[in-house]
Amino acid sequence: MKKTVVAARFLICSLLFFGSYSLFAQADTIPKISTSVSVDLVSHYIWRGQDYGQTPSIQPGISATWKDFTMGYWGAYRIAGSGDHEIDFYLEKTIGPVTFSIWDYWSICDTTSNDFLDYNKSTTSHLLETQVLISGGEKLPFNLLASYLFYSADPSKSLYFELQYVHSFGSIDTQIFAGFQAKGEYYAPKSAFVNLGCTASKSFKITEGWSLPVNLNFIVNPDSKKVYLVAGITLLTL
Repeated sequence: MKKTVVAARFLICSLLFFGSYSLFAQADTIPKISTSVSVDLVSHYIWRGQDYGQTPSIQPGISATWKDFTMGYWGAYRIAGSGDHEIDFYLEKTIGPVTFSIWDYWSICDTTSNDFLDYNKSTTSHLLETQVLISGGEKLPFNLLASYLFYSADPSKSLYFELQYVHSFGSIDTQIFAGFQAKGEYYAPKSAFVNLGCTASKSFKITEGWSLPVNLNFIVNPDSKKVYLVAGITLLTL
């Protein structure tokens, strides 16, 4: 019964959000839905200092925004070798400088069950998170992220904070970040800094109507004593 309810909720939410686009488009007084599609390629999938496979990863995403609400899906698929694939669903609401969101991370592994409707704590591959992002904007170029893993794959219910500093050097956009696990054991066995580093991004003009965004990420996990240098490109943006 629980599986049926979860499936119905996802289906109804998706149909209402995406399927109503043509109806809204006919009424000028109702805000339209804007959609976004992207496909990225990264040399190595690293998330919050965690290594998710030492092979290149294709990462597609699709989202729709209506007023201050955004719903979307994001995925990560290894190109070769062993490791997990990932499909994530999220729903977020922005109020001024604050964005509240709920994420459902679902991992697909060759050695475990791939039942998407399995939300049983002892067997599920889902990981649910509630997240708050506070943005300082142009006047205060700092962002603060707070994440709480509250259900399923993390029984320790980890609490993670990340401070980000955003700045542009000419045509190069940079972000310096520091991520700290304050509670739990998902990112590290104890409270510790797990994600320090810097991201540099730049778009290179290929033709008159097409530019290629490229980014380089230097990441250090002080707890595991590992260092990563990750390159990424955006293959498609719509």
